[in-house]
Amino acid sequence: MIRPDLNLWWEPREPGQADDARRLARFVSGLPGFDPIYESWLASPRSRKALVPVPLSEPAAKQLLSDRISRYEVGGAPWTELGSNISGGHAGPPPYDFRASSYADTSCHVGQYGRSAAVNPNHIFMRLSQLRSSTGRPWRASEVRPLMTFAREIWAPAEMCATFSFFPNPKIPDPTWAEGERTLKPWVGWITYLPPNLAARAKYPSDTHIETLADGAALVTLCEEWFDDTDPEGMARLHALQTALRPIQT
Repeated sequence: MIRPDLNLWWEPREPGQADDARRLARFVSGLPGFDPIYESWLASPRSRKALVPVPLSEPAAKQLLSDRISRYEVGGAPWTELGSNISGGHAGPPPYDFRASSYADTSCHVGQYGRSAAVNPNHIFMRLSQLRSSTGRPWRASEVRPLMTFAREIWAPAEMCATFSFFPNPKIPDPTWAEGERTLKPWVGWITYLPPNLAARAKYPSDTHIETLADGAALVTLCEEWFDDTDPEGMARLHALQTALRPIQT
């Protein structure tokens, strides 16, 4: 089922500077304010096992990060440099709403640090519900932007984008990557986040919506309603934005 994705990435952060428990507690506890579907983090619709309490206290978040730390394959000792993995499906409060159109899920990889880490190894990947449970209709850009601002305030990501799962972002050759290529940055999608240094240089198509944040960063929106790859007007606007932002991509 096609639905929007909201993805964030950020750089390695030393444990003393990351403050991941506080950030995670704020993130989990604040999400239900955007949609009641986030009142649960479940293992699966079948098991209904709660993986993350909502709201989440900072001590509970610290324990959760410890419990979900990466481990060596041999011996199982904690591999702290690789951070922690926390994920769950969202079905609202009990008795839960497991309709395919309402279900959402989130995957968090936080706390990775050290010289061996990739450029932006920490991430949060959110598959939004096809229909927003509080309204019964698809998410609109004006509803997703506050969610992005909320996530940015907590995690301070280097990159963030509300993406189209059907649309692969262009790649360029890069021998430092295992695949020999990497995706151009910043990603361009339904709602594209530009940090202040890039927003100051960007040129936009006249029909895009630009929300400038307090520090000069920008959320660049293609259109209010999400679309799929069968929409010729939407695809034309997406390609036009890609072309306009290509000079600031690396």
